[in-house]
Amino acid sequence: MSWDFEHQKAVTDVTLKEIEAGGDLAMGQNVTLDLEFLPVAGADAEACAKALKMFGYEVEVHEDGMIAASLDDVPLTLDGVWTAEERATKIAIERGYEPDGWGFMEP
Repeated sequence: MSWDFEHQKAVTDVTLKEIEAGGDLAMGQNVTLDLEFLPVAGADAEACAKALKMFGYEVEVHEDGMIAASLDDVPLTLDGVWTAEERATKIAIERGYEPDGWGFMEP
């Protein structure tokens, strides 16, 4: 499967610019980044969860197969969010999952 990482990064960039324009949060502060991944054909939840955990993500596998992964202390910058998002996405795609978005609790 071919994934468009350039498009995904561009969407992340736009989202962060919208957050910054809102003015409610200081960019650069550390957040707990929450990511969601949906299963596709051949999804291996156990392998995906194990690999994400090896990179420090907290992982929860839902009954419907969706995987929620969280990573603490991610700088609210394009580099910070994208590094965590890209790594998790690559791990998930290799194990039959597609990204379904990210977010965080406001500090």
